[in-house]
Amino acid sequence: MKNAIFAIMILTTIISCKNETRKVEVTQEEKSIPKKIVSLSGKILEYNYGDYVYKVNFKSENKLHWKCIKGDEKGKEADETYSTQRLNNYTFFISWVEQDGLGVSEVINLKDNTVNCFLKIDKEIIPLIGKIREL
Repeated sequence: MKNAIFAIMILTTIISCKNETRKVEVTQEEKSIPKKIVSLSGKILEYNYGDYVYKVNFKSENKLHWKCIKGDEKGKEADETYSTQRLNNYTFFISWVEQDGLGVSEVINLKDNTVNCFLKIDKEIIPLIGKIREL
């Protein structure tokens, strides 16, 4: 089962990054402009999954606070310790395990304003796709 979960996470990562491998002509002027490295730390994002909406405050490089603002869990909130990997300048793979054992794995794309999420509850995997906006 762990292999299946890992394969799903890898596939999601590949799909979200696939469009980013196209070659783009870069002008001499653009080459001289330093690229801004985006960080999650300090950002407050709203994840909108339709029936569920969450506010996520990335307090630091490994601490976040989430709160459900719409849906069955409205009002529920918690602080979490998360791990992250930068996939490119604006795409991150993050993961954490909540107090009740719920596993959360997400690919956050700050350019396309999307979040692809997998929730692991016991032996069940629940995929979610949502839109994000910075607050």
